[in-house]
Amino acid sequence: MDIVDQTAEYYGQRAPWHDEYMGWRGTDRMAELLESLVAWVVPHMKNRDVLELACGTGNWTAVLARWANRVLATDLNSSMLRIARAKLTGIERVQFRELDAYAPEGALGDFDAAFAADWFSHVPHSRLGSFLDRLHAVLGNSARVVFVDILYHDHPDLRPCRRDGEGNTYCRRRLPDGREFEVLKNYPERAEILELLGGRTEDLRYEAFGDLRRWALSYRTS
Repeated sequence: MDIVDQTAEYYGQRAPWHDEYMGWRGTDRMAELLESLVAWVVPHMKNRDVLELACGTGNWTAVLARWANRVLATDLNSSMLRIARAKLTGIERVQFRELDAYAPEGALGDFDAAFAADWFSHVPHSRLGSFLDRLHAVLGNSARVVFVDILYHDHPDLRPCRRDGEGNTYCRRRLPDGREFEVLKNYPERAEILELLGGRTEDLRYEAFGDLRRWALSYRTS
């Protein structure tokens, strides 16, 4: 199985345990634990029509729904979307759609913002450029994009088990039922991210939240 497909398969199978694994235990709890990061994200997404990629079980979707004009929350895995839908039942400004983040043109509608949490690190180096170009084509000029992801720290699930020829790193992950997967997980440095995006974007802002072990990136498409 291709590593991108294997990573997607892992998260699809992890859906029933995902929130417990992350320590969220409810959308309000996630927002409390990541309070300073949430406060940084909100102004960039407020009153916008947001395309959310790889929404997972909908915890960040719930944050976006409080502030955005409209949210189309998408994920490749129907197992993730079922959980996300159940959390946000009855919120009219949020819609869900099964969508591959590598093919964002499948998201119908006009969007002036995009958001993804813990997705950027799963994109192989060789596909980052094409992924961004296709996303920007969907959004058009002067749309706001925010990515949130993990800063490397010493944790068994984050320790790289190998590195390939293009510099991607891989981790071993085990589900509670004992199944094991190899998952692509990169930890890009600030300079690497800014170099990749410098010629594609405007108003580029990067912030590290060391206490939360997260980084955040915001920019406008050009």
